[in-house]
Amino acid sequence: MLLLLCSITQTAVAQNPDEDAIKKVLLAETQTYFKGQGDAWQALWTHDASTNRSSAGVGGVGSVFGWENFGPQTVTWLKDSAKPVNLNIKNDAYTIKTDGKLAWVHYNQQLIGSGSDSVYNGMTREYRFMVKENNQWKINTLITHAANTSNSSPQAIENTLNATGYNLLGSKRVDDAIEVFLLNVKLFPNSWNTYDSLGEAYAAAGKKDLAIKNYERSIEMNSNNDNGKKMLEKLKQ
Repeated sequence: MLLLLCSITQTAVAQNPDEDAIKKVLLAETQTYFKGQGDAWQALWTHDASTNRSSAGVGGVGSVFGWENFGPQTVTWLKDSAKPVNLNIKNDAYTIKTDGKLAWVHYNQQLIGSGSDSVYNGMTREYRFMVKENNQWKINTLITHAANTSNSSPQAIENTLNATGYNLLGSKRVDDAIEVFLLNVKLFPNSWNTYDSLGEAYAAAGKKDLAIKNYERSIEMNSNNDNGKKMLEKLKQ
């Protein structure tokens, strides 16, 4: 009887190898993005006209269709400009449906930061359409829905504007990103992170003096902003 139970358990575990592989890809996509690992991040995606990213939250809804319209730009930003963020990422409440080389997934994602990274704390509902290419699961469609869409707290608004600005920056809409970050600074002048983000956008636009000014203000407010110090040193060279 014991041998029979062991056999049944092993068979049950082996029945869904794709689910484990899919979960690993989903976790890796978030990890590589926040660590600024552009090459590893892009390897988890399909690269064609059907690939797309969408987000819905307090700041509205945004979508970009076609890998060429967001992928290469995001990879460049991750490798050259993104600030690495240390987060505890918790994914759960999965629903996974597979049909051969296609999969539809939705799950909860919680980001838990500490210290200067606590600005990223939050819960979202995530949706993915995935395709298996060369025996590897890859993301074709990414949809993020902010679970706290009814949350109008100052921190929620600041976080949403910051995320919107970075989405624009990743799509090479630099001037639009600057406008969003400027609004965030106006609304939250006591947040070091708003100045840091604005400095990054000005740097991307080639406006070095304004970038330096905002990075200096951010570091003045938060002496532990090591990435800001690194970027400031780079700009002053």
